[in-house]
Amino acid sequence: MLKLSVEQMIQKINDREVLNAVSEDYSFTIKIDTYVPYVCGAVHDGHQFRKELWSNCIHTEYERWFEEDPATKEMIKSHPIVIAGMDSRFEYDLNRAPTSAIYEDAWGKQLWHSPLSEPMRAKSLLKHHNFYKVV
Repeated sequence: MLKLSVEQMIQKINDREVLNAVSEDYSFTIKIDTYVPYVCGAVHDGHQFRKELWSNCIHTEYERWFEEDPATKEMIKSHPIVIAGMDSRFEYDLNRAPTSAIYEDAWGKQLWHSPLSEPMRAKSLLKHHNFYKVV
């Protein structure tokens, strides 16, 4: 598996190259075996959680895992084009627009001891943006 920038991924896609890569920040993977008119996505496959967020998160690793959808990539991995998020939806939710992708509370549970700072939010939203830039 190659480690590529978003720009390198997009160039390979534009050149219609076969591809098996992880983003530079390890926030998502993409596999293209052959070009077809559809993409399979596993947006909640990941469980990664930035270490700098650990102490501010109210929930344990198990509680986060319980609300994630781990191993969903396994269900679609045989398809020709697969993109999968590797980060926890507790950091940002790829099912949401950028304006609502970072939860303050979710599933009836408050997530953070204190609201995330703008730099912390920006770091997560950049990963969200990059995923959809490749999509």
